[in-house]
Amino acid sequence: MTTNTSDLLRFGAFSGFYGDNPDNMGVLLQEGVDVLVGDYLAELTMLILRKNEMRGAPGYARTFVTQLRDNLPRIAAGGVKVVANAGGLDPEGCAAEIRGVIQSLGLELTVAAITGDDLTEALAGELGQTIELANIDTGEILELGQHEIMTANAYLGAWPIVAALEAGADIVVCPRMTDASLVVGPAAWHYGWAADDYDQLAGAVVAGHVIECGGQATGGNFSHFHEYDDLGYPGLPIAEMAADGSCVITKVKDSGGIVTVDTVKSQLFYEIGGPEYQNPDVITDLTSLALVDLGGDRVEVTGVRGVVPTGTTKLALTYEGGYRNSMTVGLTGAHVEEKVAWLRRQVEGRVGAEHYFDGFRVAVIGPARDIDGNYDEATALVTFNVRDRDPKKVSRQAFADRIVQICLASIPGFYMTAPPAKERLYGVQWPCLIDKSVLTPVVKIDGSSDRPVLWPQPDGEPGTGSTEVVTQTAPTAVGGPVVRVPLGTVFATRSGDKGGKANVGIWGRSEEGYDWLRSFLTVEHFQELVPEAADLKVERHEFPNLLGVNFLVYGYLEDGVSSCLRIDAQAKGVGEYLASKTVELPGSLLPEPGGARP
Repeated sequence: MTTNTSDLLRFGAFSGFYGDNPDNMGVLLQEGVDVLVGDYLAELTMLILRKNEMRGAPGYARTFVTQLRDNLPRIAAGGVKVVANAGGLDPEGCAAEIRGVIQSLGLELTVAAITGDDLTEALAGELGQTIELANIDTGEILELGQHEIMTANAYLGAWPIVAALEAGADIVVCPRMTDASLVVGPAAWHYGWAADDYDQLAGAVVAGHVIECGGQATGGNFSHFHEYDDLGYPGLPIAEMAADGSCVITKVKDSGGIVTVDTVKSQLFYEIGGPEYQNPDVITDLTSLALVDLGGDRVEVTGVRGVVPTGTTKLALTYEGGYRNSMTVGLTGAHVEEKVAWLRRQVEGRVGAEHYFDGFRVAVIGPARDIDGNYDEATALVTFNVRDRDPKKVSRQAFADRIVQICLASIPGFYMTAPPAKERLYGVQWPCLIDKSVLTPVVKIDGSSDRPVLWPQPDGEPGTGSTEVVTQTAPTAVGGPVVRVPLGTVFATRSGDKGGKANVGIWGRSEEGYDWLRSFLTVEHFQELVPEAADLKVERHEFPNLLGVNFLVYGYLEDGVSSCLRIDAQAKGVGEYLASKTVELPGSLLPEPGGARP
């Protein structure tokens, strides 16, 4: 390993998802970074890549190759390392195409591909007959023989990346890895961290988690954006890592957006669970970190503690669940309830109702004003979403076309927002844990022979992976007259998807605000404010260092994003929904006129 103890390692995140801005890589190279990291693989993306393979297209992110083609000369000249999980289901194929581009440009760069995450074939063989795959949300055991497995990719850790960089790789093409590992690996290689340098590794996990989603750390999806002037197009995040695992989060200079304690908190609360953040290389205590605003769009992250990881890692498995379809009909003007009721009766009579399909959901959006509004305000949309294992039930002919056919004999003003479409395959996500011993990560440098990378063997008791639930706390000490205002007047929120769960984080800016929040917003009050969660299992976790709490809502997204019939199938808006609910809170918590909120 390379050992450096004084210099900073600057990471720039150029991709937060498959489809992100292709210009990002060039922007960060112009800014000057040491390592470019790209995250492409949401759990839904793995399913998309599998569908690509089924129709003969590559199983990796081809946009990554395009981005590199335009920037390889600068990468080579600057000695910049590139680490991305764009390899998806075929990292070797992705690496081979990159090598071809490098050769065509007459450059000398070394490309590594990492494999060993894909257990699809193994589960179809002996492994599948000897292993139990328990759903980490429900505890159910998957009956492998009853399903057509589409993807089964385990989350690898940072050490294969370290091995690739030690072997001289300039570009590391990764498969399914934890998002944070893209930062942890280069940092561990650069600073010479050992596998038991848990605090340093945990600090890199936090840095990786903060920057992995690009502009979400610099003002994007920030619930209190309205406190600032126009944020424009939030700039790309940069993490300046130090040898002790601390970092400073900043952004490309002269770019839009902001970096504050709150924008960093916003990303820290994104897609997490309890205080112990699981990673194959270290368990990170998210209650240990401290955030300090240094000014000038710079936030320091220090004090992160890590503990021994468990002997398991997550396996993101999807199997064919069936087929789905949807149609949206526009409504205009008055008598909305009556129109929706009549339309629903007609649709159910023509295509079937809840008892006929495996899944059936009707969503009504709007109107803002059904009387005396402008045309947009007077408009509502009704979406019919269905899914079933039998493709014939949800086909264009049996579902979409039949809704079209009622248009002349239905509600006044009937129109559709899109033409009828054919059914599409969806996958069921089955999150589970698998023992690391069944996985052997492999590094291939420029297509050479396999270099297996053994998992480190921890010395000591692993962390518990605790999901301890806090549902009741001490009564609030905040007194005084109360006011009734939307919860978001004082508190910021952030939400997202975790398989079939939704996570919703909410936090304040003062100890007084946090004391009131943790006392008031119990699981019961959360379910009152978000009635869609009333019949679901809800966990609640406190983060005193972040002055906030996080809720996990089990089953809110059904069997995962691909199969979920909700309009917001990734729970992106649930935080804003919670923030819109009015509550009675102490008036002393309200922000000063023209000033920051508590």
